[in-house]
Amino acid sequence: MGRAAVHRFLTAPSVTTGVHWGGEHATWRDLAAHRVAEVRPGGAYLVDPSVGLASVAALLAVASVPDTTLLWATPGSVGAEGRRIAPGLHEVESPLPGPTGRPRWGVATSGSSGTAKIAIGHADVWELVALHYERAMFQPAFGGRTPQVLATCLPLQFSAAFFMVVLPGLFLQRDVVVFPPHDWASVSQASRDTFVLSVPAVTAAACVGTSAPVDMRHVGLFLGGGHVTKTRADLIRDRFRGVSLANLYGTAETGAIAVDYDPGHNQHVGQPILGKTVWIDEPDERGVGRVAVAGPDCCRYLWRPGESPQAIGDHVASTDYGRLDAAGNLCLEGRADGGEKLHGVLIYPRAIERHLLGLPGVSDARVLVERRDSGLERLVARIVGDVDPAAVHEHCRDLDELERPADVQVFSEQAAGAAYNAHGKLR
Repeated sequence: MGRAAVHRFLTAPSVTTGVHWGGEHATWRDLAAHRVAEVRPGGAYLVDPSVGLASVAALLAVASVPDTTLLWATPGSVGAEGRRIAPGLHEVESPLPGPTGRPRWGVATSGSSGTAKIAIGHADVWELVALHYERAMFQPAFGGRTPQVLATCLPLQFSAAFFMVVLPGLFLQRDVVVFPPHDWASVSQASRDTFVLSVPAVTAAACVGTSAPVDMRHVGLFLGGGHVTKTRADLIRDRFRGVSLANLYGTAETGAIAVDYDPGHNQHVGQPILGKTVWIDEPDERGVGRVAVAGPDCCRYLWRPGESPQAIGDHVASTDYGRLDAAGNLCLEGRADGGEKLHGVLIYPRAIERHLLGLPGVSDARVLVERRDSGLERLVARIVGDVDPAAVHEHCRDLDELERPADVQVFSEQAAGAAYNAHGKLR
């Protein structure tokens, strides 16, 4: 029988640090004391990340038993709730056949390119992932120090929240704070070094909602979800004074890939993080190819509920095309699965979005092909920022005619909330 995923943590869980969530608090020792008799070696269990402290207690109840498969996902994302055995904890069918031999984790992808999949990997390397992120991302943002608090306003089913807040908080025994996206008081009023994980849209909304600039010199703010435009970077730095701002690029399948510690230029997503193997697979004459990644936080299987799991091998070829510039920065060049047909011709909405993000005043952009019941098709651009639709149309005159949006919808930062999904991406 193998080890439990959190074997070393269980030897001395902290009695002073723990999890603060929804007005409740529990120490790591209190959370580790939670046991569920129905959790048995070799079983598969779904832990619902949306039920507060019970989520973390359920995680530890499963991860403290050897050779379990732990799916960190809401019941809806796997298409079955299974048998509920404790708050936030369900016994489910294992997505992988046969004995495990090693503990496994599973997290849901965002589903932005279709139905969500479950990325599955080996949970006995969780501690290595936590130590890697401490050295490669946390310490560079805090002058070589490890932050005392790891915080997020994102739903914890967000894979980055699991890998960058929950797991490091557990293994490094730091305080974990889960706060509401509209109320950053627990962050701004803190006196200790605080790592915060968010996304650009949520952070911009919080900045717009502040009546005066806030002192954030103790905060390292990492934003996931692609490029951070100059408009948004300037807004955040103006309202969150002294904040250390970084842009994070990664996926549920790969974990963190690259970090840009000076975002706002919209040229690249930074250099690969220290210790992470990143290369361009089968590059063309421009050096553009699939972004390929290897590391302890990479998945080993991809599973779409209702289908057989797909083995990945020793590295993950991401869904993004990219290239490395002369300075070693990773430049994204669109998605491998990002082409769409418009009037029978293949176009690439991501490339059009990058063009739109170059227009001053544009904070975010989404381009999609809208198909009506009548059969008519048109290209629609949804934009957040302070820009006139006429200026957008003029900016797009540089594009091929078929790539010019027929309809431009503009939302101000103040009114943009409803335009985003739970993952902070434009609908």
